[in-house]
Amino acid sequence: MAKIDQGILGGYSGRIGNVVGYYRMGKWCVRAYQPTINDAKTEAQLQQRSVFKAMIQFASRNLEPMRLGLRQVAREEVLTECNYFIRYNCKHFRHAGGAVEVDYAALQFSKGSLPCVEFTGLKVEGGVRVEVDYEPNRSSSRAKMEDSVYVYAYLPALGAGILSATATRKAKRLAFVLPDEWAGQEVHFYGFTLAADGTASATAYLGTSLAPMTEEPENMSNTKNNIIEKKNGKRKVDTVSGAYRGGGDGGVAAGGEP
Repeated sequence: MAKIDQGILGGYSGRIGNVVGYYRMGKWCVRAYQPTINDAKTEAQLQQRSVFKAMIQFASRNLEPMRLGLRQVAREEVLTECNYFIRYNCKHFRHAGGAVEVDYAALQFSKGSLPCVEFTGLKVEGGVRVEVDYEPNRSSSRAKMEDSVYVYAYLPALGAGILSATATRKAKRLAFVLPDEWAGQEVHFYGFTLAADGTASATAYLGTSLAPMTEEPENMSNTKNNIIEKKNGKRKVDTVSGAYRGGGDGGVAAGGEP
């Protein structure tokens, strides 16, 4: 039975005949009712489902940076930040050798026309204290010295991430502390810039705790700050068994120290 929520001419939820009504992203929508599903469960279908499940789980565990870096573009497409991330990054998840591989160096947690700061160095001291240096990059009139700069740390072994406290474009340095149990493990780092009106930059990949960036790569400005760590001539990927590794909640970052 359908339920009319806004009067006789308003939206409704539920099924009326062969039409189903529902509410999504601030809009009332309808779709055709599908009583049966043709599910052959072929090997290709099962692999694709495992990839899709891995993307959903990854996105749901890393919402904090997405809600900053993808909010504006997601709203323009009438999508949630989670769904936009999946659409934007689906090519970086693939099924291979019985598991799902993730190309962490290529992931984008932000998107927009704002020029990103030029990240010049990442240091991880004692396995937990993170220091990131950068130049303001005033290459466009849209870049303001008060723009916010963030760094996101992600630990695949736990499926957990930590977003740094904000720093400004003019500060030229950002620092925060990882949980003690993260020491000695491979943590991936990403940076992006955010304007006061919500416009974001592309995401810059800064490297890992096992191979941090210590100086500005030659291709930094030529690739829109999407720095790719390479290993044996290929992008570095990580293999997760099943759909995705189990994770925990992200910790709390210490305040930035510009």
